[in-house]
Amino acid sequence: MIERLLVLVIFFALLLAAVVLYRRWQMRHVTALAPVDPVLVDWQPGVPTIVYFSSPQCAPCQLQQEPALRVLQAELGAGVRIVPVDALAQPEAARRWGVLTVPTTFVLDRRGRPQEVNYGVAGVEKLKQQLLRAG
Repeated sequence: MIERLLVLVIFFALLLAAVVLYRRWQMRHVTALAPVDPVLVDWQPGVPTIVYFSSPQCAPCQLQQEPALRVLQAELGAGVRIVPVDALAQPEAARRWGVLTVPTTFVLDRRGRPQEVNYGVAGVEKLKQQLLRAG
């Protein structure tokens, strides 16, 4: 019994390490990519940006993430830019950004550098806090 528990603990520790390493690689990769990526062709310095990857078939995207982004846009107005990207229509963009699931949101600072990544639905308050930290 103890051996099985030890195997499970080791498995989950390795899984967690893999997720942390992937996120670190993804943020480093996107930091180099974001300022010149075609997804951000109209990007303007000085405005924090949320790059939002979704798909038309994604129920959480339609029912939770998009309403949260609309509320955020209504509250912050010109203080935030939201760039939606259809991961199915633009699979190369999703590949470049390392998106494995939708919804995925990247919070970019005023200089276009990614500061946060959210896998799955991110609520209004969480996104506000991330934008505040991103400056």
